[in-house]
Amino acid sequence: MPGRLTAQGRGFFFPQPSRSRTLTAIALYEAGFVSRISRYNAGIYWICQRRVMTLAVLADLRRGWVPDEDVFRVGGFESRLKFPVCKLIDRLDGDWRDDHSLPVLVARGQIEALRTAGDPEGRYRAKRLLVLGLYDLGYNEDEVRETFRLLDWMMHLRVDLERQLTQEIVEFEETRKMPYITSVERFAEARGEARVLLALLSEVCGTLPEDYEDRVRQLPSSALEGLAKSLLRFQSLGDLQSWLDRYEAANT
Repeated sequence: MPGRLTAQGRGFFFPQPSRSRTLTAIALYEAGFVSRISRYNAGIYWICQRRVMTLAVLADLRRGWVPDEDVFRVGGFESRLKFPVCKLIDRLDGDWRDDHSLPVLVARGQIEALRTAGDPEGRYRAKRLLVLGLYDLGYNEDEVRETFRLLDWMMHLRVDLERQLTQEIVEFEETRKMPYITSVERFAEARGEARVLLALLSEVCGTLPEDYEDRVRQLPSSALEGLAKSLLRFQSLGDLQSWLDRYEAANT
C-alpha cells in the first residue's frame, strides 16, 4: 500500500505508513471529513500495526472551513484525533504569496482551476499567467515541462481558447528561444490525427464543407479519438454534423 494514491469521495489519500508513517489527505469540502480522517487513521493502524501522522491538505475555496480534529464522547469515554491542516487558499494569500517554488505553483493552479470553473475566459487568463510565468523563474526545461503538464491537466480550456494559448506559447518560445512546453507537441499530433480522420470522413460522408473541416481540426486529441470511433456508425454528412453539434454543445 505505500505510495499508492487512493481516491475516496471528494478527497485523495496517500497512505505511506511503511516509509514515513504519514497519511496525507487532500480534500475538497466535505461535511463528514473529520470522521473519515479518523477511520483512515485507525484503519492504517489496524491493517499495518503502525502509528501514522495524518496531515490534511484542504484544496477548496470555502473560507473558514479548517477541520483539525475529530472528537467522540459518551459517558466517561472520550476519543480524540487532532491533526495538522494546510489550507491552500489561506497559505496562498498569506505566507506563500511570494513563493514561486514548483509545489506552490501547482497549488496555485489547483485553486485557480476551482475559482474559474464556469468562467472560460477567466481560466484562460489564469492559465496564461501561470504558464508564461514559468519561463522567468529559473527552472530547467524538465521542470517547466512537468509543471506545465500538471497545470494543463488541472486547467482544461475550451478548444478555441486552448488554440489561442498554444499560439501565444509558440510565439513566446520563439522569442525566448526556449522550446519547453508540450502543448505544442500535443497540438501538432492532433493536427496530424485530424488530417487522417478528415480523409476517412470524406470517404464515408462525401466531400466535407470547409467549415466542417475547420471544426474537426479544432478538436483536441481526446475528441478526435471519440470521433474516430463514432465514424464507424456514420452513413452521411448529417451524422457528422450531429456529432459535432453534440460535442460543441457539451464543451462550450
